[in-house]
Amino acid sequence: MEEQRLADLNFLNRYYESGLSNILVVYGHRNIDHNALLSKFIENRRNVYFAARSASTKEQLFLWAKELREKGINIPEHPSFKELFDACLQSAHKNSMILIIRNFENIVKTSPDFMNELVDFVSKNGKLRQILVLLVSHDINWVENSMVASMGNLSVNIAGFRKIKPLSFSELRAHFSRMSYRDAVMTYSVLGGQTGLWKYFDDALSFKENVCRNLLDEGSFLHREAVRLTEQYLRETAVYHTLLSEMARGVNKLNDLHHETGFSRAKISVYLKTLIHHDFAYKAYSFGNAGRENVVKGVYKIADPLIDFYFRFIYPNESSLMQMPSDKFYDIFISAGMQSYANEYFKSVCREYLFKLEERGLFPFEIGDEGQWLGKDGDIDIIFQSDTGDTALGVCKWQDKITHADLEHLYSTAKKARLEGDIIYLFSTTGFDAWLQDAAMKSYESLKLIGIDELTNG
Repeated sequence: MEEQRLADLNFLNRYYESGLSNILVVYGHRNIDHNALLSKFIENRRNVYFAARSASTKEQLFLWAKELREKGINIPEHPSFKELFDACLQSAHKNSMILIIRNFENIVKTSPDFMNELVDFVSKNGKLRQILVLLVSHDINWVENSMVASMGNLSVNIAGFRKIKPLSFSELRAHFSRMSYRDAVMTYSVLGGQTGLWKYFDDALSFKENVCRNLLDEGSFLHREAVRLTEQYLRETAVYHTLLSEMARGVNKLNDLHHETGFSRAKISVYLKTLIHHDFAYKAYSFGNAGRENVVKGVYKIADPLIDFYFRFIYPNESSLMQMPSDKFYDIFISAGMQSYANEYFKSVCREYLFKLEERGLFPFEIGDEGQWLGKDGDIDIIFQSDTGDTALGVCKWQDKITHADLEHLYSTAKKARLEGDIIYLFSTTGFDAWLQDAAMKSYESLKLIGIDELTNG
């Protein structure tokens, strides 16, 4: 199991091994697969699993009762929630019981008595034996911004929350073991760490072949997944799609979005907040508080890689896609822009590389804070700083050679950010000019050149 999922599993196991009865909420992006984690957690443990549907309370109760009867549990056709919970408990005999309710928001939104009955059930029966309830959801916005209001005071009975996050690039590489390093980075820039999407790519195929077959082909699942995501969770999709389209083109400031779309600033601000709440977008901030007069403020970017890719390459050219073979579309509309697009995700890969160095004790100091710098005259891709002020700065270039001029530009930008880099990390998959190679040999402790070989084997 992947390192991140082991941490999630350990979180759940700590509650189970405590022997205490509790209610937990486990949630995350729709395309992050929870199944492997939950299956591992309930392995060899008494459990009842129910996937809640979008249905009335009466239909929900009927469906749950039907599933229990099919497992040999005696229960009326139209039970109450109390009768359902009691039947689940009886099926566990005298053992501890794990109750998993998937998509539980479908019940909470339509059944005002559900949480009250659940809390009462755990309170009365959880003293005699352990009852661990996992309420699972893929609706991030609802859990983080509406759930407490829906539950009221009953929400205080939730003992813990666990947000299941995307997996790292290194874990994607391990999953696609036959992919080249370059294809893996580009795949990461499209699928990210959303494990539910990984099954649609084949590591025996090239990146281009995967995109043509699994994204551009009209019959493929991923072809419309970005639109399905936005349509499921957002209402006025015409507005959201307009904003996402502009952001994918590089229009990332509220005022610029106002001028490009004609929407009011107030309206855009509200819609951006909703995109952020769903993990579809994020607001980028610059590191530290010094040099604020040189910072670009209020920058918004697309957070979901699949949505980012779709609105960058497919959405603006959809008419052409309908009229030509997918491989020709790739060559005309994707190939030329793919490298600059992947560069943004390459920065995350480089950041992860440095964190891995720290884990192995190979980084020069313990990282206390990290970020980036978005300057009016240039950016700093990576900033790592210790609690005592030791600072590492990084530049990342995907498919571009890094030169002495790039290093000088970094020093100039760092001065405007009022940062002094004790150590510089330069990342490139195509190499470094002779001046940098010579300088790195002379200043090995303060200038590190990380090329394709180090990245591939890191």
